[in-house]
Amino acid sequence: MKSLGRDPMSPHGHGTSPHGRGADPRTVRPRAVRPQTFDSRRPRALTALAAALAMTMALAGCGAGSQGSSSSSSGGSNGSNTSDYDPSSTAKPTVTNNGKTEQYKPAEGSATATLWIASGSENKEVSAAIQKAVDDSKVAVTIDYMGSLDIMKALQAGGRNYDAVWPASSMWISMGDTKHVVKDANSTSVTPVVFGIAKSKAVKLGWADSSGKTKSVSTKDIIAAVKAKQLKFSMTSATQSNSGASAYLAFLTAIVGANRAVTAADLNNANVQANVQTLLSGVDRSSGSSDWLKDMVVANPGRFDAMVNYESLVIQADRSLTEKSKDPLLAVYPSDGIAVSDSPLGYVDRGQKLNDAYGKFSDALHSKDSKLLFERAGRRTGLGGTLTNKDDAKVKEAFRADWGINTSAETLKAIPMPAAGVINSALTVYQTMLRKPSWTVWVVDYSGSMYGSGKDGVVRGLNAALNPAQAKQARIEPGSKDVNILIPFSSDASVAAKTVGSDTTQVLSEGQNTDPMGGTNIYKGLELALRNMPSDRSAYTTAIVLMTDGQSQTSDKDAFTSLYRSQGNDVPIFSIMFGDADPSQLKELASLSNAKVFDGRSEDLATVFREVKGFN
Repeated sequence: MKSLGRDPMSPHGHGTSPHGRGADPRTVRPRAVRPQTFDSRRPRALTALAAALAMTMALAGCGAGSQGSSSSSSGGSNGSNTSDYDPSSTAKPTVTNNGKTEQYKPAEGSATATLWIASGSENKEVSAAIQKAVDDSKVAVTIDYMGSLDIMKALQAGGRNYDAVWPASSMWISMGDTKHVVKDANSTSVTPVVFGIAKSKAVKLGWADSSGKTKSVSTKDIIAAVKAKQLKFSMTSATQSNSGASAYLAFLTAIVGANRAVTAADLNNANVQANVQTLLSGVDRSSGSSDWLKDMVVANPGRFDAMVNYESLVIQADRSLTEKSKDPLLAVYPSDGIAVSDSPLGYVDRGQKLNDAYGKFSDALHSKDSKLLFERAGRRTGLGGTLTNKDDAKVKEAFRADWGINTSAETLKAIPMPAAGVINSALTVYQTMLRKPSWTVWVVDYSGSMYGSGKDGVVRGLNAALNPAQAKQARIEPGSKDVNILIPFSSDASVAAKTVGSDTTQVLSEGQNTDPMGGTNIYKGLELALRNMPSDRSAYTTAIVLMTDGQSQTSDKDAFTSLYRSQGNDVPIFSIMFGDADPSQLKELASLSNAKVFDGRSEDLATVFREVKGFN
């Protein structure tokens, strides 16, 4: 097993820059700060950090995004025919790092500079707008896709090696920018977090008619449907992804019902906690990524009733589902308040003197041409969350009424966001008390090849995911009802430990004390994992986490596959691949269980373990 041990938040691995940071000889002009426009109907994101919010945009900001920008910038329309613009015919991003990094270069000519951006995964869906901005500004960009918490942590560390951040919501900049390094942050577009419910299910619930037109649905209605076991939904983790955090805060606000921001006292209210727990009991699959959640639902539409996700990703899902002649998801906007993602792009000023290049790229991303491409991708760019290009044919194809999409600004009854301290407390309460408990079976390779560095990496990984003190740093600490089971395997497998609650000492101790020996038979370990699932799987978010560094013998493969298809009930098998593991074997398991393979060969295993745990 090879562990590079690099800083997981450093995009360059060893602190170097692809464009010679600190060596730019150009004289950089100070760039005028774009004027901020706030919609009075939407309170500022974090009242406790009003000063920090002077640099962020709210709903109306994307409508005024290009106003007051530097006239010397090359951003904006260059006279090209955007109605026919197709970046795929001229340039495509280079995808690296197992899909986590994309590099964009101008379709014609050389780039004048390169910006390194930490971005939320949902921005993969606006690649056309990114490529257009790169082409117009002549500024190349390399984008690392990561969770909102990781972007916040990068800012808390001073921005690390990033030149800009592009999270889904300005609240992550406000909470993370403790060193005040973010400058000129502006919303690029907005999209509300909604329920995307299969049309047949929405009609059955009485929430839509056969035309796809949805009715007014409150959070109370959703709670009632979950309580009656009429609705299940998939959702990203509130501590790992902005869509999950935003939805959770909207749930809290609606349940408190006071038409104000949630307070610390509300979090301790037993009635509020009970109602949130009931609502979250409807979560049948969790995810650490909004984009992957969308892909999961599209890959197996008959399995999932609904997902909580960005309106823009519901639109992307419906495009794929419609192409497959599958039931589309209808967008349902809770009538008592929703959270709205304002997708701000902000410059990280570390003294690297790339603010001029950032200004050119930012202006191009806020141009009329780019706004059109954002809206074609399902994002809103008009005042108050309306559409700037509502008459464009391709925008109409995105915001389809028969998909339940409502383009009225009145639909976006955005919640008032709590203060930073309350948000932090709310996320802690979610992770330790309110979320649906998880049942995780760790199937760990202890074959002879794991001796030495392989076992050491696994032990570090288990501690990163399950040691309460370490896990708390990534907001994945075990809750009071969580179950963790360790199944070491080699040629055979056995249950080494089972813990309930936050005391995971026994699992960690067995992980440390088990000696590697023998061959590799992942299917024996997986079979035992299936036989150690809870009798009532609906009470938990279940997952099997498989870790192996080798190619498995296959004599027990068919028996396991047969058992899974008869008893698996779609328990996801998340695999961590390192050493000489066979990617084809693990991808086959991911396909069988609608899950994902994580590549631990080029990253520190502790980092990978934390990421995997964020999916459960």
